[in-house]
Amino acid sequence: MVVDDQVSLTRIVDSIARDMGLDVKVINDPTEALDAFLSFRPDILLLDMVMPEKDGVDVLQELMLTGVDSKIILTSGFTESYARLAEDVASFHNKGPLRLLKKPFRRDHLMALLREVMAED
Repeated sequence: MVVDDQVSLTRIVDSIARDMGLDVKVINDPTEALDAFLSFRPDILLLDMVMPEKDGVDVLQELMLTGVDSKIILTSGFTESYARLAEDVASFHNKGPLRLLKKPFRRDHLMALLREVMAED
């Protein structure tokens, strides 16, 4: 599942993930992320950290309360302190590790990270 407010980016990520054989659900409105997550129950969540109305930390906090067992990849041009905040939220809920993919990212970096996360099972 991809949660990111940048429609053009989510189209690219969707295409790459589908080419890798993954079933993908894209959410461009972070206020819809929780409901979509609960109905889709993804193995991997690609979550943007900087979005309007609800940022990635807010979305992450909501998802953690559900007992999420998805592998999580955080994306954005975030600072280290923002990434640590998200990791603290996950750690508080005994979830981790979170992966970080800094924007802008290259196709091969995304594919390598997805392969790495999929191989963890």
